[in-house]
Amino acid sequence: MRVRVSNAMHVTASGRVLLILAATLTCAGCESGGLSNSWWNAWLDPTEPGNFRENIVTDIQRAISFRDTPLGIVGAEDPRPEDLVARVEEYVIGPMDTLQIRMLDFVALGVETELTPTVDELGYIDLPQIGQLRAEGRTARELRGDIIQAARDLGIYLPEDEPTITVVVANPLQRMYNLFGSVLYPGPYRIPKPDFRLREAINQGGGLDDNAKMVWVYRNSPRIERRIERPASAAAGAAEPIAPPVPPPPVSPVPELQAPAGSPGAAAPQPSAGAAEQPAAPTNMPLALPPDEVPQDLLEAVAPPGTQSGQPAAEADRSADPAPAPSPGTSWGVPSYRFVNNGFVEQPQDSAPPPPAPRAELKRGEPYTPPPADEPVDWEDLASEMQQRIIRIPADKLRNGDPTYNIVIVHDDWIRVDPGPIGVYYMAGHVARPGPYAFAGEQITLTQAIAAAGGLDQLAWPTRCEVRRRLDGDREEITQWDLARIIEGKDPDFYLKPNDVVRVGTHAIAPLLATIRNSFRFTYGFGFVYDRNFADIDAFSPQINPKDRHRAERQQLFGNLFN
Repeated sequence: MRVRVSNAMHVTASGRVLLILAATLTCAGCESGGLSNSWWNAWLDPTEPGNFRENIVTDIQRAISFRDTPLGIVGAEDPRPEDLVARVEEYVIGPMDTLQIRMLDFVALGVETELTPTVDELGYIDLPQIGQLRAEGRTARELRGDIIQAARDLGIYLPEDEPTITVVVANPLQRMYNLFGSVLYPGPYRIPKPDFRLREAINQGGGLDDNAKMVWVYRNSPRIERRIERPASAAAGAAEPIAPPVPPPPVSPVPELQAPAGSPGAAAPQPSAGAAEQPAAPTNMPLALPPDEVPQDLLEAVAPPGTQSGQPAAEADRSADPAPAPSPGTSWGVPSYRFVNNGFVEQPQDSAPPPPAPRAELKRGEPYTPPPADEPVDWEDLASEMQQRIIRIPADKLRNGDPTYNIVIVHDDWIRVDPGPIGVYYMAGHVARPGPYAFAGEQITLTQAIAAAGGLDQLAWPTRCEVRRRLDGDREEITQWDLARIIEGKDPDFYLKPNDVVRVGTHAIAPLLATIRNSFRFTYGFGFVYDRNFADIDAFSPQINPKDRHRAERQQLFGNLFN
C-alpha cells in the first residue's frame, strides 16, 4: 500500500512538471515578440520562419546599399499643376522648318512668286532680291511683316502699297515629341493641337501595354546653342546688297607712275623709318615710262584719291593723308546694283571705311592676358539651363482615367513606356528548386523569389542568405540578409534586379535538427522511431504470429497427439 501511494505521488509530481512546461510554452506563443516568433514557430525547424501573431506594415526597399542604384529614375518627380494647363500660342519658326511664301509683284509686275525656303541651322532663309533674312524665333505673321519691310526698304514696294504676301509653315518641326519603350510603333510624332495630352500621345503609338508599370516623360529645358551669327545687316533683318559683278578698274601698263631718279622733275626718294624693313624691288621689273609719255586719262584713272593730274604721286602722298586700303570682305567705295522691277538700281555706299579696331600692346616682361569677353560666363545659370525634368506617371493611373496624371505634351518631350524589369534572376543554395527565373515585367521581392523557388529545403538556415548584385559591368556587391527577420516583418523586404543571384546557406547543426525532425511521427503519438537502427524483421515485411507458428510446428511434429 505504501508503494502505491509513493508511485501515485511520483506520477502527480511528473504531471505537474509537464503541465507547467506546457503552460510556459503556451504563454510564450501567446506573446508577440522575439520568443514567440523566432523560437516558438521554428524552434525545431528553422526552415519554417514566419510571423503568425501580429499585423505588421513594412516598407520595401528599392536599393540594398548606398552603392546600389535604386529602381526607377533618380530625381523623377510627380506632375506639377502647370503641367496640366495647355498653352495656346502662335507657332514659332525654328531651324529646318520648311516655309511656303507667296508674293505678288515681287520679281515682276503682275507675276506671283512662290518660294519654299528651308530655315537653315542658324535660323536664316534666303530670298531673291532680299538675301538673308532671320526667320528663327519669328511667327509666320511676324516674318511676313519682316519681308514687307525689307522689300519696301529696297524699293520693291512703295510705302503706300499694301503687298500681297502670305507665309505658311509647310513642315513644322517645332511641335514634335518622341515615343519609345513598350509600344507597338515607336518613333517621332507631331503634336497636332495645343491641348494634346499624354493618353492621346501613347495611343498614337499603339496604346498602353497591359504589362506597363510606369511612364516616364523626359522634358528638356532650353538647350545651350553656340552660333556663328550672320553680319549685322542680315541679323537685323535688313537687306544685304547683292551687287552684280563689277569689272575691275583699268590696270596701268607700267608698274609705277614715277619718273626715274635721274630724270628732271623727279622727286628724290625720302627714306622712311621702315625703309630697312621693306623688301628690295625685284631686278627683272620693267622700267617705268616717263610721265610725259603716259596718257593723261590713264593717269587720272589710276591716281590715288586727293591727287591732281599734274601732281606727282610722291608729292601727293606727302601733301595728303593716304586713304587706308579696304580690308578683305569690305565693299566700300565700289558701286553696287540691285535688280528691281526689270531694272538695276544703284545702292548707296558708305562714305568712309569703318575705323580699325584698337590693337592691344604687350609690354616686355608682362604675362599675356587674353582680353575679357563682352559677357562673362555665368556657370550656375549655364548648369541650370541644362537641367532636365523627369516626370513620373504610374501606368495604372492612366488606365483608370486619373486626370491629375494626364499631362499636356509639349515640344521635344520624350515619352518612355516602361515595361518593368526584363531579364532573369538566379536562386541557388538550399532552396527546393534552384535555377534561373524570369521577371516577365513584374517587380519581384526576396520573399516572393523564395516562394517561387518552392521555399527552403530541410538543410536551409534562414539567417544565412546572401545576394550578389552587379554595380556596373565589372563590379558586383555581396550583401548578407536574415530571411527569418524579413519574413517575420522585423526587417524590410527589397526588390530584386535582373542578374541578381540569391544563395541560401546552411549551418553545422542543420543536419542534426533534420534528423531529429524525421525521427518523430504523428502516427506513433510522437514516439521515437527506432525501426532504422534496432528493428527486427517485422519492421520490413509482414510475418505470421509467433503463437500460430509454434502451434503449426507442434502439430507438424506431434500431429498424432493433437488430433
